Amino acid sequence: MLQAKNKQFRIITPYDAQRSLIEEGLKLQELDWEDKCFNVDSFQGNEEDYIVISLVRSTALGFLADLRRTNVMLTRCKKGMIICTSQKFMKRAGCNSLVGSLLEYYEHEWIEKDELERIAV
Repeated sequence: MLQAKNKQFRIITPYDAQRSLIEEGLKLQELDWEDKCFNVDSFQGNEEDYIVISLVRSTALGFLADLRRTNVMLTRCKKGMIICTSQKFMKRAGCNSLVGSLLEYYEHEWIEKDELERIAV
Protein backbone atom coordinates (compact mmCIF):
# COMPACT_ATOMS: atom_id res chain seq x y z
CA MET A 1 0.00 0.00 0.00
CA LEU A 2 2.63 2.59 1.00
CA GLN A 3 5.08 1.45 -1.65
CA ALA A 4 2.42 1.51 -4.37
CA LYS A 5 1.68 5.13 -3.45
CA ASN A 6 5.41 6.04 -3.52
CA LYS A 7 5.41 6.91 0.19
CA GLN A 8 8.70 6.89 2.10
CA PHE A 9 8.42 4.27 4.84
CA ARG A 10 10.34 1.90 7.06
CA ILE A 11 9.19 -1.11 9.07
CA ILE A 12 10.27 -1.48 12.69
CA THR A 13 9.89 -4.53 14.90
CA PRO A 14 11.48 -5.35 18.24
CA TYR A 15 12.18 -8.94 17.18
CA ASP A 16 14.97 -10.03 14.81
CA ALA A 17 13.15 -13.19 13.73
CA GLN A 18 10.11 -11.11 12.83
CA ARG A 19 12.28 -8.64 10.91
CA SER A 20 13.75 -11.51 8.87
CA LEU A 21 10.29 -12.93 8.19
CA ILE A 22 9.00 -9.54 7.02
CA GLU A 23 12.00 -9.09 4.71
CA GLU A 24 11.40 -12.52 3.20
CA GLY A 25 7.74 -11.65 2.65
CA LEU A 26 8.70 -8.41 0.89
CA LYS A 27 11.13 -10.32 -1.35
CA LEU A 28 8.52 -12.95 -2.20
CA GLN A 29 6.05 -10.22 -3.16
CA GLU A 30 8.80 -8.60 -5.27
CA LEU A 31 8.62 -5.40 -3.23
CA ASP A 32 11.52 -3.20 -2.17
CA TRP A 33 13.04 -4.88 0.85
CA GLU A 34 16.55 -3.51 1.16
CA ASP A 35 16.88 -0.83 3.82
CA LYS A 36 13.17 -1.18 4.72
CA CYS A 37 13.01 -3.40 7.79
CA PHE A 38 14.79 -2.79 11.11
CA ASN A 39 14.78 -3.89 14.69
CA VAL A 40 14.15 -1.03 17.09
CA ASP A 41 17.72 -0.76 18.37
CA SER A 42 19.22 -0.48 14.89
CA PHE A 43 16.75 2.25 13.91
CA GLN A 44 17.40 4.47 16.92
CA GLY A 45 18.30 8.01 15.83
CA ASN A 46 16.60 7.61 12.43
CA GLU A 47 13.16 8.63 11.23
CA GLU A 48 10.98 8.30 8.15
CA ASP A 49 7.76 9.82 6.79
CA TYR A 50 5.75 6.68 7.56
CA ILE A 51 6.60 3.95 10.03
CA VAL A 52 5.00 0.52 10.14
CA ILE A 53 5.45 -1.08 13.54
CA SER A 54 5.05 -4.83 13.73
CA LEU A 55 4.24 -6.09 17.23
CA VAL A 56 3.35 -9.74 17.54
CA ARG A 57 3.01 -11.04 21.07
CA SER A 58 0.75 -13.62 22.61
CA THR A 59 0.80 -13.48 26.40
CA ALA A 60 3.67 -11.43 27.86
CA LEU A 61 4.77 -7.84 27.32
CA GLY A 62 8.37 -8.69 26.48
CA PHE A 63 9.89 -5.72 24.65
CA LEU A 64 6.88 -3.51 25.43
CA ALA A 65 7.84 -3.46 29.10
CA ASP A 66 10.93 -1.38 28.20
CA LEU A 67 9.63 2.20 28.14
CA ARG A 68 12.80 3.68 26.60
CA ARG A 69 12.86 1.29 23.65
CA THR A 70 9.11 1.55 23.13
CA ASN A 71 9.41 5.34 23.08
CA VAL A 72 12.12 5.10 20.39
CA MET A 73 9.84 2.90 18.30
CA LEU A 74 6.85 5.26 18.59
CA THR A 75 8.70 8.49 17.83
CA ARG A 76 10.33 7.69 14.48
CA CYS A 77 7.56 8.82 12.11
CA LYS A 78 7.20 12.28 10.58
CA LYS A 79 3.76 11.93 8.96
CA GLY A 80 2.08 8.69 10.00
CA MET A 81 2.33 5.35 11.73
CA ILE A 82 0.66 1.98 11.29
CA ILE A 83 0.86 -0.44 14.22
CA CYS A 84 0.29 -4.09 13.30
CA THR A 85 -0.62 -6.09 16.38
CA SER A 86 -3.23 -8.31 17.92
CA GLN A 87 -6.18 -6.42 19.34
CA LYS A 88 -6.78 -9.33 21.72
CA PHE A 89 -3.21 -9.10 23.07
CA MET A 90 -3.33 -5.32 23.41
CA LYS A 91 -6.60 -5.44 25.36
CA ARG A 92 -5.15 -8.01 27.77
CA ALA A 93 -1.40 -8.21 28.49
CA GLY A 94 -0.51 -5.15 26.43
CA CYS A 95 -3.09 -2.79 27.91
CA ASN A 96 -0.73 -1.40 30.57
CA SER A 97 2.08 -0.66 28.12
CA LEU A 98 2.80 2.65 26.39
CA VAL A 99 1.54 1.16 23.11
CA GLY A 100 -1.56 -0.12 24.91
CA SER A 101 -2.29 3.39 26.18
CA LEU A 102 -1.80 4.83 22.70
CA LEU A 103 -4.08 2.26 21.13
CA GLU A 104 -6.71 2.77 23.84
CA TYR A 105 -6.68 6.49 23.06
CA TYR A 106 -7.12 5.74 19.34
CA GLU A 107 -9.49 2.81 19.85
CA HIS A 108 -11.83 4.11 17.13
CA GLU A 109 -8.93 3.82 14.66
CA TRP A 110 -8.54 0.02 14.91
CA ILE A 111 -8.63 -1.55 11.45
CA GLU A 112 -8.85 -5.23 10.65
CA LYS A 113 -6.19 -6.50 8.26
CA ASP A 114 -8.58 -7.01 5.34
CA GLU A 115 -9.72 -3.37 5.66
CA LEU A 116 -6.16 -2.03 5.58
CA GLU A 117 -5.78 -2.51 1.83
CA ARG A 118 -8.72 -0.18 1.17
CA ILE A 119 -7.31 2.76 3.11
CA ALA A 120 -5.75 5.62 1.20
CA VAL A 121 -2.72 7.10 2.93
